Amino acid sequence: MEQKVPMMSRIGNKGAAFLGIFPRKKSGKRLRKGFTLLEVMIATAVLALGATLIYQSFFIAVDSFNYYSTLLKITPWMDEKIWQAQNDLKHLGMSAAASAGGQLEMNNKNISWGLDISSLNQAESFYQVDLVVFWPQGARQVKLSRSAYAMHLEK
Repeated sequence: MEQKVPMMSRIGNKGAAFLGIFPRKKSGKRLRKGFTLLEVMIATAVLALGATLIYQSFFIAVDSFNYYSTLLKITPWMDEKIWQAQNDLKHLGMSAAASAGGQLEMNNKNISWGLDISSLNQAESFYQVDLVVFWPQGARQVKLSRSAYAMHLEK
């Protein structure tokens, strides 16, 4: 004899449980699959906190990279400027002891600098050379300074 397979709509809850569509516990209650609203809200909060921390750490890393990139480019320039002032003072004396300043563009930043030369003794043969450089870095202003000494040797 040929057996008919009942249609899904005629199976009812018992048939659906039998087929595994709505699994039941032994007590007859339906098993709950999925997450509660509280679990979803806690997971979302943890995920948002993690994303915020990653976002902040990324921009801190980018800001640090930009700072050190500019610092690595400006430091040799500063050393050269100090050496040039020392050399001029050594050979020319007080006639080269003029303060200077200006702007330069490096690493897509406008960098301001100032060179100050002051005599440390009355004979005007010993000088202090101060170079100050500053540039905007994000919301703050970075200031970098170098000092050196020079001596004028009379011939």
